[in-house]
Amino acid sequence: MRPAGIAILSIFLLVIGALAFFGGLVLVVFSGIVAATPGLTEEITRSLSQLPSAPLGMHRMVAAELALVFFGLLIITMGIVMAVIGWGLWIGGNWARWIAIIFFGLSSLSSLSNLVQGQFGAVISLAINGLIVYYLFTPNVKKFFRATV
Repeated sequence: MRPAGIAILSIFLLVIGALAFFGGLVLVVFSGIVAATPGLTEEITRSLSQLPSAPLGMHRMVAAELALVFFGLLIITMGIVMAVIGWGLWIGGNWARWIAIIFFGLSSLSSLSNLVQGQFGAVISLAINGLIVYYLFTPNVKKFFRATV
């Protein structure tokens, strides 16, 4: 029988994955319209100019649109990964459990890095991610996934 925590985590990842996928899709589809907004284009090109390998001769609107498409595709990819992890947890795939451990473990490290930089709101994220990693190693969860480690 599937533990309640796994069911909740699976549904959460499926919903967040779907939202990220469609949000990234909207960003990609409407990147031209968004990039045509003068204030936003200026902000994006200012951020891009701080990158060491930023193309110098690129038109601002094109650079802003390319940046939005890139981030949209990145968000779509993360949405797909999250949905696949959620589905894998739902069906009891130990591979999904390990990917979730890695995913939430890296999120914990990111939160820890933010905390060290003085972002004290990261304590909540660190605690949630850490609890999820701990939960995925509990005996009843490992038994559901037929895992030895």
